[in-house]
Amino acid sequence: MSLKSSNSDFIRTGACLCKQITFRVVGPELNFAICHCTNCRRNCGSAYTANAWFPDSQFEWTTGESLLKQHDDALTETGGVVHRFFCTNCGSAMMTRSFRMPGVSIIPSGLFDGPQVWKPDYEQWRRSKVNFVDRVNGVKNESRYDEFPDTREFERVWGKL
Repeated sequence: MSLKSSNSDFIRTGACLCKQITFRVVGPELNFAICHCTNCRRNCGSAYTANAWFPDSQFEWTTGESLLKQHDDALTETGGVVHRFFCTNCGSAMMTRSFRMPGVSIIPSGLFDGPQVWKPDYEQWRRSKVNFVDRVNGVKNESRYDEFPDTREFERVWGKL
């Protein structure tokens, strides 16, 4: 697969826990979002998800793609089906695809190799957050949403595709 990017020198790599599935992305992320919804918390096994979003054209599996399994999560708070991919060997959550963001690969930030500099663009589904989480640093007050993000957040991402 040939990856497309306006900045081909900017390459990130990552892997699942057992390192049998690896990937790379070329270019900057479209978005970095925090989600507090129950299903995202269950998917990652943590207090919230912190995901980097990339155009599909900038993302590729480099090894182990055959080890991926897809779970079609239909019991979401939005009512829409969210496709969640995980490693069948170690169970790591590897990718999410949302009906709201076609053409976008949503990757858990903890999978990336080495230190990364992420700045959250927004928090969503704060009404579902766990009690010990107050505010995630770096998110502007106007970008904290009890449910869905404001349409302008999606328009900003769509404008980058």
